[in-house]
Amino acid sequence: MTPADPAARPSLWDPAAVVPRRSLILYAISAVLGLIIAGYGLFTAQGTRVGGIAPENAATVNGAPILRADLIQQVGSLYSISFAQASAAQRRKALDDMIREELHVQRGIEVGLPADDIDVRAALVGATDAQVAQDTLTEQPSAAELRAWYVAHPDTYAAEGTMTLHEWIVPGAADAARAVAALRAGTPAATLGLKTSGRVDDGEEYYFAARIHLGPALFAIARRMRAGEVSEPIHAADGFHILAMVANAPPVPTPFAVARDQVLRDVQADKIARLQGANDRFLYKRADIKIAPDLR
Repeated sequence: MTPADPAARPSLWDPAAVVPRRSLILYAISAVLGLIIAGYGLFTAQGTRVGGIAPENAATVNGAPILRADLIQQVGSLYSISFAQASAAQRRKALDDMIREELHVQRGIEVGLPADDIDVRAALVGATDAQVAQDTLTEQPSAAELRAWYVAHPDTYAAEGTMTLHEWIVPGAADAARAVAALRAGTPAATLGLKTSGRVDDGEEYYFAARIHLGPALFAIARRMRAGEVSEPIHAADGFHILAMVANAPPVPTPFAVARDQVLRDVQADKIARLQGANDRFLYKRADIKIAPDLR
């Protein structure tokens, strides 16, 4: 068979071959540019994940709007102040609560909870929470688990302790050291001209109240003091604090056998809270949530 004549083949530089090839290249470039323009329009259009939200909305949850008017009312209900007076943290807390509620309402509808409860948002939120908690409430913790919880939370299962004490504030370290020495020697506080803090001057109070009045750091020192004991000077931003314990009755533990039912309820409540927290994180993760820029 005689091979084809090379002279009969079209050359790469033949004008007749170059023109169709140039048309194909231009067509491909046009198609790519068209796809880029279409994609940009799609992903910046109103209602997509990267798009904005309407001015009257504080947020949207999977497309469902949370109205600013409702947020303003929620802030007023939670804090008894106007929206203008609320801090950014208070506004965001109120909005987060509304987002969580909407997520649970949508989840309730999704899993087929009764449709006639759709308008009763609290009922749907409660129903989804109850569904999460159902397995926990039917599963009984072991005796070892209950005992471990009881040991880890001793203050919870004890009669509330009480204490009576004085607290004074002295400006300088040297003066505070002299005052402590005098008080320990039996010198009456009234003769030393000490300035009381005014926080624990009401006599005997429960531990929880003393913790609130003194703050965690000073209370941790006070609860270890015995009657008649005077603390070392405790440095703080407003000077040196001196504590003098008059009477200290620590909490009396409740026996495990007596506290067992409460321990069981607390263990189950803790498990439910952790499960509901995990459920909330799941709902947030899969949801399309948009928040107005001024509320982020």
